[in-house]
Amino acid sequence: MLLPRFRTKAATTTLVCCWAAAVSFSPRRFYSTAALSTTTTASTVPLATMADGKVRMLDLASAAVACTVSASRKIRKIAEPLELTTPAATASGDAKNTREKEDGSFVTDADFAAQGIIFQSLKAVCPDIRIVGEESPEEMQQHMDPEFALDVNLLRRTRAELRMRYYKTIAPAGSAFPLATVSPDAAEDDDESEIPTVDSDNDPDETLIDISRVSCIIDPLDGTRSYARGEYDVVSILICLLVDDQPYFGVIGKPFGYTGLPKIRASGCCTIYGGPLIDGVYIAGGGPIVASPLVRDGPPELLPRAVISSSRSKGIVHDFCGIMGEKGLVSPDPMLISGAGEKSMRLILQRKNEAIWFFPKPGTSLWDVAAPDALLRSLGGKMTDKNGNPMDYSKPREEAENIQGLVACIDASLHEECIQLFKNWEYKEES
Repeated sequence: MLLPRFRTKAATTTLVCCWAAAVSFSPRRFYSTAALSTTTTASTVPLATMADGKVRMLDLASAAVACTVSASRKIRKIAEPLELTTPAATASGDAKNTREKEDGSFVTDADFAAQGIIFQSLKAVCPDIRIVGEESPEEMQQHMDPEFALDVNLLRRTRAELRMRYYKTIAPAGSAFPLATVSPDAAEDDDESEIPTVDSDNDPDETLIDISRVSCIIDPLDGTRSYARGEYDVVSILICLLVDDQPYFGVIGKPFGYTGLPKIRASGCCTIYGGPLIDGVYIAGGGPIVASPLVRDGPPELLPRAVISSSRSKGIVHDFCGIMGEKGLVSPDPMLISGAGEKSMRLILQRKNEAIWFFPKPGTSLWDVAAPDALLRSLGGKMTDKNGNPMDYSKPREEAENIQGLVACIDASLHEECIQLFKNWEYKEES
């Protein structure tokens, strides 16, 4: 069970500077990552691990947010040559060395490079964290950049911003959050003295968690097929920190930006983050995200809308969305959206009344759903398998497929209605 949230008045008033420097090591389960090297050293990056084997979760979460910027730059850099290729190469993804994996899914050089950056970033602040990534650690090692180093100034800004979120501190009048959008010149001339400082030694006990309870699940590039084709809007980076195998902090990064959302500094990357750790969901450098109440009794165009995969919109998915429409639970017209990360963004932002992602069969994996699960938990939403059971995040990488599908919803009550309707509907089909 995750720890309850509480605040002390004294803790909300002061942020002063102190760097952590202690680390301990312990063997972990999941696949071994001990042999994978990093180039960022403890002398340049504040460590999240403590001498007693605990992890400062706010510092680890900060690294998870900050590394979306570095990973996004790599993803965009690998995409750049595509503009110089022929239409045929663009369509096939040859410019990105696109190939098919054993499970039938696609992968590019950018998938491995981005996972390497995320891995290196998290290991730089927490060497013992166990990480489950979509891509194999062996091939990831081949695509690691030996020159990569975590942006310490960006990490410092993120550490300050996450503590502001934790303590529900608003930006002072006339100033912005530490990750707010700036001009390229301002970003280049980033003055350390202007970066808010923090004293992580004063972090509340509830945010200090034994390393044996902490893990991370990542999808370095969600929407690979679209990325290979040059369709970048749906591309996402998904990172989730878990405590006791339960989503605790989720990050969705959009490497090519996102309409209507501010970019982190001058990076070109937009990121949202949140979960039980900070008791809310926020736009990096911007404001909070709050779920809007659903219209449950109104014209079809105002009802909640389902989001489903354009490539998997037939059969049981199509039929049950029709059943939900007939019952008035959702609009009769589902939205066809590619990518797990993009579907999740649609649910979280609700710009066109998107409310439920229904996919009751195999085809997604834990790295597709862990980060959205953490975010939905802090917005009053819910994610389960098709039977209403919690997702099992304790499974090893080799068993990560969600065999029982998923039902994700921005509203827990609509989720429950959907689950019950689906159970009854299946029974009627069998009779």
